Amino acid sequence: MAQEWAEACLHFSQSIEDGHGQMRRAIIAPLQMTNTSKPQSHRQPALGGYLFALCLYQIAIYRWPGGPPFILDPRAGIAVLLINHFSFDNRVIYPIEWITATWLVFAAGMIFFRGEFVKAYLISEIVLAAPTAYYIGVLAIRHGGDFAPGFKDLVLTFLLFVVFSVVPACLALRCILQRKRQPA
Repeated sequence: MAQEWAEACLHFSQSIEDGHGQMRRAIIAPLQMTNTSKPQSHRQPALGGYLFALCLYQIAIYRWPGGPPFILDPRAGIAVLLINHFSFDNRVIYPIEWITATWLVFAAGMIFFRGEFVKAYLISEIVLAAPTAYYIGVLAIRHGGDFAPGFKDLVLTFLLFVVFSVVPACLALRCILQRKRQPA
């Protein structure tokens, strides 16, 4: 209490004009220390770096001479969905694959450098991974149906699905949950 009174007395001596040409004394409250530093950054270098590595792989596959090898395509389910259910050909499929790669580059950059779009990335990953999960289910249950790939192809597709969809989705979910636990 005594320290607060002393600080108030130090600021008492400032004079102000009352609008009628007369000077009067006023008590000026002591300045409060405010935090002028930037807000805590929510950068996610682990998730962003992982997504950048996935971007490089996906771009390398899509730049493959003669087109991407289907079995190595991490978004193979999208192509299967577009071919079998909508009867699209490669003129439609390749641009869609490049759009997914572009989105991944953008999301990786925003997550790595700014920590933003983690929720948007998680939602988009679920949407983009759903056709591949469906494709894996068809391969496993119906033993390929019209595709009839071997067991090794199924395992490779599943591993790509885990590396490209499950792991980054789990990392994004972990980042979101950690951010909610942090005090504001």
